[in-house]
Amino acid sequence: MPQPSRLPAAAVKGDRIGVITVSAPEPHQHPDTYVQGIEVLRGRGFEIVEAPGARGAHGYRAGDEKQLLADLYTMLENPTVAAVVCAGGGWNANRLLRHLDAARIAANPKPIVGVSDPTLLLNAITARTGIPTFHGPAVIWDLGNPDAPAHTADHFLSVLAGRPEAARIDAPLAWLRPGRARGHLVAGCLSSLHSLLGTRWEPDWDGAIFAWEDAFKSVEILDQVLTHFRDCGVLDRIAGMVVGEPVAVEPSGGWGLMEMVADVCDGYAFPIATGLPFGHTPTKWTLPIGATVRIDAEAQVPMLIESPWVTPAPSNA
Repeated sequence: MPQPSRLPAAAVKGDRIGVITVSAPEPHQHPDTYVQGIEVLRGRGFEIVEAPGARGAHGYRAGDEKQLLADLYTMLENPTVAAVVCAGGGWNANRLLRHLDAARIAANPKPIVGVSDPTLLLNAITARTGIPTFHGPAVIWDLGNPDAPAHTADHFLSVLAGRPEAARIDAPLAWLRPGRARGHLVAGCLSSLHSLLGTRWEPDWDGAIFAWEDAFKSVEILDQVLTHFRDCGVLDRIAGMVVGEPVAVEPSGGWGLMEMVADVCDGYAFPIATGLPFGHTPTKWTLPIGATVRIDAEAQVPMLIESPWVTPAPSNA
């Protein structure tokens, strides 16, 4: 995995956050929820800068490929914007891959945050630049949800600020296979990361901690996807696996998600932790993709971020 030339700078209260949409036109479809998410960020002390296409619609996407990528570059290259947050999720963020310019992105390192489908872009960017990106809440579905637990926004903002306590991912995990492992983090929605396999944007799997989650699918569909990862050699290369808390994953034939994972991963030695709330869950931990993490079934804190993920914020932040 490439080593970053430098980490993105921390984003703290008083900074400007840029909001982009990279796949589905969810802000256009759910304007009230989207605006509520914007107001939550403002209420936390941030100024919001919306990309020109953030509320757009272009069929089942928010805009064409070049327009949506131009929004990303506009936010990255705006020196007054401290971090970039994806508005929502959807499908087809991989349409932007062929236009990504790793050198242009690396020249402007700042936190880029997404969940669900946009996580494929985050992992692609980290794979080619080595700069950490952030698996965290979406404006519309997390921050805009009036019933969202406070922890989701609290941990997200703590991670963006680079606060040391944010490194402790002390969620209660279960273990399909106990053990201890450390490595750089690859994290995202399994069916979205699937589209990176075989591309020049594929993550570096050697020694990785592979954290994945998914939602609104049947167990046999996720079996097919995870089996493809296995057949591409991914499971031969990783150091450990963390399976997120499932959301609306339908059992099949009497098997749930954990039975399927245990079966597909049978014969491997790496530890497998389960039940981490991230991704599609209302309560979620924000994870820095590319940072070094440790998982340990015997530790008081079962998952710990061991390397810096942003440059330190000022002491009064």
